[in-house]
Amino acid sequence: MSAGDRVAAVISVFNPPHDLPDRVARLAGQVDLVVAVDDGSPQADPTVIEGLSRVATLVRLPANSGIAAALNAGIAHVRAAIEPDWLLTLDQDSELDEGFVAKALETARRAESAGLRVGAVTPESHNGRRIDMLRAKDEFHDGFDPMQSGTLISNVAAEHIGLLEEGLFIDAVDSEYTARLRRAGYRVIAGEGCNITHSVGQSRPMRVLGRQVRIGGNDLNVYYHSPFRVYYISRNSIRLTRKYLLSQPGWIAKRLMLETAFHGIRFVFGPNRRKLLLAFLSGTADGLRGRKGRIPAGTEKRINR
Repeated sequence: MSAGDRVAAVISVFNPPHDLPDRVARLAGQVDLVVAVDDGSPQADPTVIEGLSRVATLVRLPANSGIAAALNAGIAHVRAAIEPDWLLTLDQDSELDEGFVAKALETARRAESAGLRVGAVTPESHNGRRIDMLRAKDEFHDGFDPMQSGTLISNVAAEHIGLLEEGLFIDAVDSEYTARLRRAGYRVIAGEGCNITHSVGQSRPMRVLGRQVRIGGNDLNVYYHSPFRVYYISRNSIRLTRKYLLSQPGWIAKRLMLETAFHGIRFVFGPNRRKLLLAFLSGTADGLRGRKGRIPAGTEKRINR
């Protein structure tokens, strides 16, 4: 790795928000190239799309293909345009702090100088809160299950292990890639001082018998996922478990424990509990069947009606 590392950012967008062009313009100051991939948006505002095309290279997919396919399409475009050292993947509702990329590269340089095989560098914190880490092996910290948004993937590692798994469509795409990197002997380390601002989704107060639940004086909230998302979460969790249980049993066990707790909170405290439970059961059944790709139309209609 040299001081002149080339970084290309790939952003998956779907019905992009109006402020995205401004955020992409700020991102462009930290990287060598920005590619925005429109994942078949059915209701994209032409003004936003035009704004994106002015600050990034815009790739438009003909149909919604899922975040893995969108990011892979962007990576293919990057590789045809330049020879990147690092691939920075981002969601459309994320923004890096100033100096993020420089700090991530500095962490990677120190880690490689210490003899580590660095496969990816992730944010150290989301919205100012430190992410969950694995038990420390050395001075560098590895994220437990970091999200793909804000992650710099080594292009060398990506050429070695391949790109994102498109069959997952959405959810667990980042988890699968992290597990695959680790299985190949790479480290997925947190960039020191690297913070990303990211939407945490819709939330509502957690209540029991009408009273707000508090722990340590703090109000607890329930973060809502649509039935559509819960289907993929439950289905893809089974695929990950089957693929990595033997090679990374501790990681899989903790991940399953956390998912079980989150599902329990949704079913007890969240809205639309019947639909969420139906989505969970449908996703679990399809996971056991080994189904991949987009949710079947009949299932989607059933869990959303």
